[in-house]
Amino acid sequence: MLALTRSLKSLALSPSAKAPLVTGLTRRFYATVDGNDEHHRLRHAGLNKDTIPQLNKVDGILDFPSDKASTLDLPKAFPAYRPTDVVLNTVTDIIDSPLSSQEQSKLMKKALVIKRVVNMNGKGKQPSMYALVVVGNGKGLAGYGEGKDEEVSRAVRKATNRAIKNLRYFDRYDNRTLAADITHKFHATKLYLRSRPPGFGCRANHYIHEICRCIGISDLSGKVMGSRTPMNVIKATFEALSHQRLPEDIAKMRGKKLVDVQRTYYGDA
Repeated sequence: MLALTRSLKSLALSPSAKAPLVTGLTRRFYATVDGNDEHHRLRHAGLNKDTIPQLNKVDGILDFPSDKASTLDLPKAFPAYRPTDVVLNTVTDIIDSPLSSQEQSKLMKKALVIKRVVNMNGKGKQPSMYALVVVGNGKGLAGYGEGKDEEVSRAVRKATNRAIKNLRYFDRYDNRTLAADITHKFHATKLYLRSRPPGFGCRANHYIHEICRCIGISDLSGKVMGSRTPMNVIKATFEALSHQRLPEDIAKMRGKKLVDVQRTYYGDA
């Protein structure tokens, strides 16, 4: 016990080594080149013509642009890893088509598919919007187009422009139905399209119904077997109508005349 007391006395600080008590606010000095008093005076003197910094010697890279923008719309910046063909594929109103601008404005346009898709690459998941649009004049002229962009409106415009470029004519029997029944297979989708008498209506898948409205087919019955994916159903319908048999071919197969096949003598034309 006596040895412990002696060790504690040896560790005790002497009165001269103790820190002085702070009775009030102390003035803090900074290490400067011109001295503490000069630096303290400049800090409390404020800005004047002698102490104001020379901004013209600041690096120009850090300056903000002085010119004002003419519009509030910000330019769209594409990432550096975005493909060049997607960046340059801008949407324009100039469509290379034999139809005039007035005829193009009268076309029926149906955006049947709009969905969000993701492209996986080395940079990760790259989201974008996909649109499939069908256009037609209701008189046998129709087509479909696909578009993809980061915005829905631009994707729909791209798809519409491509649909107008892909317009083609589809033959109709009596301008209302098919000349013969069609059975067509597209990938995993199998279609059964049948011609029907006047007043029957269009009773088929809702995608086929919209396509028939754009083409101008009013009497039709259809059945979709297998895959009912909207893209497959739409593409299968256009491909099936493109490969349908014409009345001339049917008349040649049956050994009859064209007028007998079309029944123009019976008032059905």
